[in-house]
Amino acid sequence: MHLSIKSMFRRLWRQRLFSFLNIAGIAVSVSACWVIYRIVSYEYSFDSQLPDRGYTYRLVTGLKFDQKEDYNGGVSAPMYQALREEVPGMKRVVPVFGQWVNTVETRDQQQRPIVVDAPGEIVATDSSYFAMVPYTWLAGNPATALQGPESVVLTESRAKSYFGSLSPQAMLGREITYNKEKTRMVTGVVKDLGYPSEFTAQEFFRLPKVDYSLAQWTNTNGSDKVYLQLVPGADTAKVMAQISRIGADKWNEHSRTNGFPLTIKRWFKLMPFEDSHFSTYINEWNIHKANKSVMRGLIGLGVLLVIVACINFVNLTTAQLPQRSLSLGVRKVLGSSNGHLMRIIMGETFLIVLLAVLVAFPLTGVAYRFLGDIIPQGMLNYAPGWGIVLFLAALLTAITLLAGSYPAWLMTRVQPAGIIQGQGVLNTGNNRRLALRKVLIVFQFVIAQVFIAGTLIMGAQMNYTLKKELGFNKDAVVTVDIPWKLLRDSAYANKQYVLADVLRNEAGIAAVSVGKVPLMDGYTSSMYEYYDGKQQDPVRRQVYKKAVDTAYIRVYNMQLVAGRNIRPSDTTNEYVINETAVKAFGFASPQEAIGKTLSQMSSKRLPIVGVVKDFHTRDFHISMDPVMLIANKEDGTSLNVRLAGNDPAQWQTTLKIMERHWHAMYPGEEWTGKFYDQTLAAIYKQDRSDSKLVNLATGVAIVVSCLGLFGLAVLVAFQRTKEIGIRKVLGATVTGIVQLLMSDFVKLVTIAFIIATPIAWWGMDRWLRGFAYSINIEWWMFALSGVVAVLIAIFTVSFQAIKAALSNPVKSLRTV
Repeated sequence: MHLSIKSMFRRLWRQRLFSFLNIAGIAVSVSACWVIYRIVSYEYSFDSQLPDRGYTYRLVTGLKFDQKEDYNGGVSAPMYQALREEVPGMKRVVPVFGQWVNTVETRDQQQRPIVVDAPGEIVATDSSYFAMVPYTWLAGNPATALQGPESVVLTESRAKSYFGSLSPQAMLGREITYNKEKTRMVTGVVKDLGYPSEFTAQEFFRLPKVDYSLAQWTNTNGSDKVYLQLVPGADTAKVMAQISRIGADKWNEHSRTNGFPLTIKRWFKLMPFEDSHFSTYINEWNIHKANKSVMRGLIGLGVLLVIVACINFVNLTTAQLPQRSLSLGVRKVLGSSNGHLMRIIMGETFLIVLLAVLVAFPLTGVAYRFLGDIIPQGMLNYAPGWGIVLFLAALLTAITLLAGSYPAWLMTRVQPAGIIQGQGVLNTGNNRRLALRKVLIVFQFVIAQVFIAGTLIMGAQMNYTLKKELGFNKDAVVTVDIPWKLLRDSAYANKQYVLADVLRNEAGIAAVSVGKVPLMDGYTSSMYEYYDGKQQDPVRRQVYKKAVDTAYIRVYNMQLVAGRNIRPSDTTNEYVINETAVKAFGFASPQEAIGKTLSQMSSKRLPIVGVVKDFHTRDFHISMDPVMLIANKEDGTSLNVRLAGNDPAQWQTTLKIMERHWHAMYPGEEWTGKFYDQTLAAIYKQDRSDSKLVNLATGVAIVVSCLGLFGLAVLVAFQRTKEIGIRKVLGATVTGIVQLLMSDFVKLVTIAFIIATPIAWWGMDRWLRGFAYSINIEWWMFALSGVVAVLIAIFTVSFQAIKAALSNPVKSLRTV
């Protein structure tokens, strides 16, 4: 056994070039699979330890207006009370309502004051929450902890940030003051969940039972979540029908009471809890989710990379068979059985794969740093336990069997008679075997060219989203969001407008506006109607609103196509709408819209005074919507500053001046100003992550495919050694021989290009359908990917082809 292992290492060292190529190819693929496994296992581990997970559901709200469907992760606040009272089959109805807090004040163990600004992760709920989520209680009683009206339960990490090293039991009864006005008493401390979960709350208030108004049945807040746990055997269809009936009755009652129809269509969906983490169709703020299609794509990518690595190993290993045929023939002459030879080859394969797995360790660390913005937050802190060991063991076994079986079988085909006759060479020139290796090379390059085309098209789309005309000028604009806590603090009331006036006096600043940025993730919309007295019913449309001031259009260089800008005002008394809104309300032209009045359902009618050219308010996945610009001083939450000139060095000086004025106006508050184009780039984070993954996969596929191509080039050069020698004796040039050897490989890559093109077109066409605005797939993109692949192939085989062409023909003819 010891001698066998020692001989394996000796052979690997003698063939160290091929050994290096084999180990490198497999190591790169194993490293990629390792990263993919960590990502996928992390995403599927969310709330895996939740009891009764199969009977747990989330109630979400579907909305449809202007023929567009959308989902909201919350429900109407009164819904949870109605479910408890009117719907049978419920084991638990669990409300989890988000709470917003500006400041928290408490005292540590030495009675020193501790002030925490906007701590976040606070919810209001009741004891049913702790019956559903299995927290470990360090202090307090889960059944009674939230019975008191001013009670609060903390997680261990949050409790330590408030009270330092105080023991959980000693924290009970401690007081916490919220927003400088409401004091609560700690009634429980729970251990932080030790696994990935969507239940990220750190503080729990008691949710009081209140008498909700009828109007609140028509409001949907994404932070008001409701979870349901059904009794085993409950009919989900019946439960859903009862929920829908309750919602529809209240919806219709509100419509009758207020005297006008609600044109928005609303429904509820009972979403199985295991789907909650993957519900990317629900846009929820600050909630980490995963896309199942992306997860399946990653798994498929991992499988492809393993197959490519195995193909590479087969090609490189079979390329060495002619050199090994003599030693294999001698072994058979001395009595070695086919089974023994296969065990030797499989043992060598196992050793190479094991070394590759060891090399994959540092490669994976490098990959984590390279993929920093793609790795899910919290993944590196999540320990998969024995799962990763079992995965690597399974991967080691699978690659060994897939990669080693065919070469091991092929090596048993050596005939001892050939050794006795002095041939000593395995007949690897068999057309069928060479054809198989060529098929494998074509398969590798099909995958590589699909990835190359995908990289080109995704890169072009990302470039398009960042450089396409948006309807406003984003360049040289700096935005600063006013912290929510300051907006609600009377001591800082309207300070953003004072700061805007100060900044306008700086020479390096061209214009300043206070208002919502044009394109952003969030939005505010309301139903508006237009009625001219002629038609039977008014035209009703959902309109997205932007609170702005009179400088807004100038800051973003928007184009007024009709009418005028809004006039200075603290409240809304007129509208500027976009071209899409003009069409939505049925006006024949922007000019015709001027002077017409819109009302927010039953509210006061206000005139349209201007129309701006369409501009994007949401990312390119979503088509343009009706938008109106309004004056509303209370909603001025962002500073929009256009810098003067075109000198970046001068801009940096101006930014420092802005930061100084910011700290003078908001002492102790962090300066968060940044160029708006950086914000826009961040909106496409997921798309850039997908593109980065494809780029990485492309690199891996190209590297591993080239290794396989190099192996085939070595094999072909060896088999055609005598032919090359004869051609050189007859006067063939080095260039001619190189062209002869390369032509076969170019043909293989060309065949791969023909196969890969329709596959790449189909895949990228499906990807681009997710954008409302996208590039057109052009023929040159595929032609370029084919040219790139051909150049890669030529570069890969050129060294071996030139080496063969420069060899001494006399020596070749004598030794073959």
